[in-house]
Amino acid sequence: MSAGGIAGETTWRDITIAWASPSQLHDFTEADAAAMGQRERLRELSGSRAQAFLAGRALMRALVRRITGTHDVVISSRCARCGADHGRPRADGVLLSVSHAEGLVVVAVAPAAVGTAASLGVDLEQASAAGRVDELRTMFPDGAAPDLAGWTRIEAAVKADGRGFETEPSEVLLRLRENTDPCVWSAALPGRAATIDVTTLVGPPGYVLSVARG
Repeated sequence: MSAGGIAGETTWRDITIAWASPSQLHDFTEADAAAMGQRERLRELSGSRAQAFLAGRALMRALVRRITGTHDVVISSRCARCGADHGRPRADGVLLSVSHAEGLVVVAVAPAAVGTAASLGVDLEQASAAGRVDELRTMFPDGAAPDLAGWTRIEAAVKADGRGFETEPSEVLLRLRENTDPCVWSAALPGRAATIDVTTLVGPPGYVLSVARG
């Protein structure tokens, strides 16, 4: 385990992706959540879900501090539509995304250029989650259900798009654009003019990890 509880990390383009076990991340407390206006969000969670939420914020804050050189980091997740704290995480100067899978939290962080509409998404699945594959078949009734890697690419692209449940995963079209290492797909989403670049990376052992950049 490296400093700060981070178990491992990788990069793609200008994105830093790091992961850790929630049980190893203790330096983001309920008081920190309250100071960032997320007390109510935390109160909606309990047990392992509350621990995972705090761990995700701890990992985000550690990476933002490293990338921006700023100690005082405020992470907001206020929804632009309804004002509740269930929107995508945001912090000054960076793009953020977080994902949770059994026993692990992963965070992606990239510098945010002023005046651009760039976006970021990350998704993680446990490779042994056979039941997840069965669930996917029900979501893709035409028989074109993706494998877990394909699913993480779709989910990462949907997160980068930012419209959440407004987008049906089965309507996301992935086209292999760069047969490189790692391969890059273009994700086309309904109602969005520009495509999103997405790739699957070598990440934590036993998990499938994908990241998307819009």
